[in-house]
Amino acid sequence: MKRPFRLTPSTIIGTLIALIVAGVCIRLGIWQLDRRVERSTRNAVISTRISDSPLTLSRLPSDTAGLTYRIVELEGELDPDHGIVLAGRSHQGVGGVHLLVPLRLVDGTAILVNRGWIPALDPRELDPADYTPSGEIRLSGLILPLPGGDHGDSSRALLASADEASVSTFRHLWYRLDGEGLRTQSPYPLSTFYIQELSEGAVSTPPLPLPLPELDDGPHLGYAIQWFIFATIAIIGWIVLLLRSAHQGDKR
Repeated sequence: MKRPFRLTPSTIIGTLIALIVAGVCIRLGIWQLDRRVERSTRNAVISTRISDSPLTLSRLPSDTAGLTYRIVELEGELDPDHGIVLAGRSHQGVGGVHLLVPLRLVDGTAILVNRGWIPALDPRELDPADYTPSGEIRLSGLILPLPGGDHGDSSRALLASADEASVSTFRHLWYRLDGEGLRTQSPYPLSTFYIQELSEGAVSTPPLPLPLPELDDGPHLGYAIQWFIFATIAIIGWIVLLLRSAHQGDKR
């Protein structure tokens, strides 16, 4: 004769733990789905901005809101003497660097331009002047946020950089972009965003233009499914454990 299932303190505690674990996993799964929606919304905004008509800038705007991921056309003179090398950047499995050179505008300010990837065994030996045309040029590129940039007050950040540059030592080799550090060492006001240079046709000689940002949904859906599976395992696993325990109790 089967005995009725009995609730014991250990059974109650185990059930609560299983429910808590399942609840946390479900919440994390929902969070990943929310992140996927946010990413899809962001991708739609970026796609729209990239497809908009290119902007033409002759001087730095005081308000940069809404400019990120817009394509812009600029005229100015590149300054290789104050170019920087961003080390640790590979292309198709080959080690190299990104070359970023300031573009001087007519108002005396400058925008940092990522001109692309260059193969380099030793980044310290790379001379930006070897890959930089002289004189006035016209280029188009994608506006990207400069990490560490003060996007809340562009004009204040520009003035601060001009004052601080006089006491700084210029550093050519960098391993990550740091807007505050770059503006501090710049001899002239430097924008709080930078430009990823684009090319109209195929380029076979360095610097090689970088691709546009990938607008995919990321791994969030897969992560959400994993968390929901973990929640299911917690509930079903605990139920199986209870049934097995009750069955073993019947045999005694």
